[in-house]
Amino acid sequence: MLLFGFYIILYGDSSPGGGFQGGAIIATTFILTYFIQSKKNFNVNVLLKLEKLYFVTILIIASISFFTKGELFTNFVTLNSSVQIKRIFLLLLNFFIGLKVASGLITIFSTFIEEGK
Repeated sequence: MLLFGFYIILYGDSSPGGGFQGGAIIATTFILTYFIQSKKNFNVNVLLKLEKLYFVTILIIASISFFTKGELFTNFVTLNSSVQIKRIFLLLLNFFIGLKVASGLITIFSTFIEEGK
């Protein structure tokens, strides 16, 4: 399932899917491992710090275009570049959005489990 989640993230720019869908699949993988081994706990503090780090990384990637094109939240690669190079922007955003969504969903699940105990 992890491999499928990363596949959905990495090919989200050219096929259905993307960061959110792949992140939800990755989170489901970790949630299912909890149901298999219920003694396994997730450290919520670490997950929250990772989620904040991913969010800041997404903002930094999206802000690079201000220095290359003078606009915020656009593709930072120049227009005369090849399509393969332009994909880098989408791949980076999809990857970090997927990680952020996965860590957020795992955090929500872990919080519910901790409160239920």
